Amino acid sequence: MAATSPGSQNRLLRELSREDYRSLAPHLQHVALSLHDVLVERNKTNHHVYFPLAGLIGVHTIFADHVSLDMVGKEGMVGIFIAAGVKTPHARIAVQGSGSAMRVAAAQFRILADRSGTLQRHMHRYTCLMLKHSAQTSRCNGLHTVEARLARCLLETSDRGGSRELRVTHELLAAAIAARRSNVTVAANALRFRNLIDYTRARLTIIDRQGLIKVACGCYGANATEKEK
Repeated sequence: MAATSPGSQNRLLRELSREDYRSLAPHLQHVALSLHDVLVERNKTNHHVYFPLAGLIGVHTIFADHVSLDMVGKEGMVGIFIAAGVKTPHARIAVQGSGSAMRVAAAQFRILADRSGTLQRHMHRYTCLMLKHSAQTSRCNGLHTVEARLARCLLETSDRGGSRELRVTHELLAAAIAARRSNVTVAANALRFRNLIDYTRARLTIIDRQGLIKVACGCYGANATEKEK
């Protein structure tokens, strides 16, 4: 697709073949993403697939003993399960950073994916990338310190949202790195003491990105490299 086309800010849309984008473009709708808007409730029918252009969308997956949080920004999409025929995700999907997105009706996206082998392969590649990232993150959360995991999470969230200003709470960060909220608070205080970040209630700013990279574990570099493949 052309760099000036609607949706070119989203990497997945930008990397579609010309034919696939032409078939999808008439069905895309530009929508605003407002902080805390719920896009899909857990176990409810999902009516749209979202391709963020700016901002962040959080996917909250609830397990028996914990809640995990994955952030999606302009590098990806929300609703990949639609291509596999799953209409009711086991996750709550909400806006974590204001912005905008292109969206398409889930039923229409499913039709287009069924018709195009190249679109299916593009979505499958993205799915594999997300699974690799989840596996790397799970391994990271089990091996590395809370401080290193927090630094990695903040860097990845900043990359996806395209901003050093993050609207996150310690509770959300705890879910993202599989840590206790109290431990996240201790780690955040340590990073702030070293002038790497600053934060007030529900708002965090990355001050020294290079310093934060030095604190983060090697998983940040591994995940970033994988996304560029």
